[in-house]
Amino acid sequence: MEKSQVQSPRSKVQGLKSQVQGPRSKVQSPRSSVFGPRSSALLPFAFCLLIFDLLSSGCGYHFAGSGTLPQGIVRVSVAEIDNQTLETGSEKELQWALEREFRNRGGVTVTDEGEGILSVTMRQLDLRPLSFDSRDQVLEYEVTLLLDVVLTHRETGQTLWQANNMRVASDYSAVPQVVVTTSPEFQQGTLNPEDLRGLTDIQFSETQKQTAMEKLFLAAAREVVFRLNDNF
Repeated sequence: MEKSQVQSPRSKVQGLKSQVQGPRSKVQSPRSSVFGPRSSALLPFAFCLLIFDLLSSGCGYHFAGSGTLPQGIVRVSVAEIDNQTLETGSEKELQWALEREFRNRGGVTVTDEGEGILSVTMRQLDLRPLSFDSRDQVLEYEVTLLLDVVLTHRETGQTLWQANNMRVASDYSAVPQVVVTTSPEFQQGTLNPEDLRGLTDIQFSETQKQTAMEKLFLAAAREVVFRLNDNF
């Protein structure tokens, strides 16, 4: 009898403990409703809205191609390019590529009386071997162009945008043996697979070099216009 009387208070304590835990479970139930299936389905949508808001805010980030030229310039003149390289006449090809890229992009008119003047300096035009065979014969070359670009306002002379040491590169095969005639690069060129047999290595290399130079100037023009549009 005395043993049962000692244990009864312990059972009362356990009963009180269960009563305390009961309301605690009720307090947690509203929390589970906040993160229930219906709310979790809205989380990806809310996250997308947050990312869009950050991208479209004034923090300097925007989608490529959506920008305009600095200071709202809509007419631009491409000044005579300052060619400091040894490749005489290459400045004409770069100027033609720039004017073509502006026209293809749209939104900007290329004219002799534009309120914006684009000045380009060709600083370096280098050619270096890119790969060799076991006899140290050059298999590929890389041609690189280093240039400075400045956009100024015609009336005030103010510098609106500037990019120094802009670098673009293009590579080409030096011997026919390493050419993949089914590659998109070869098919976009001026040679046919049948032409390779009738060319010496020197003739082939010069032809490939000319094609690589054309691609180089087009790539430089795209890079300049892209950066201008995005104000980078």
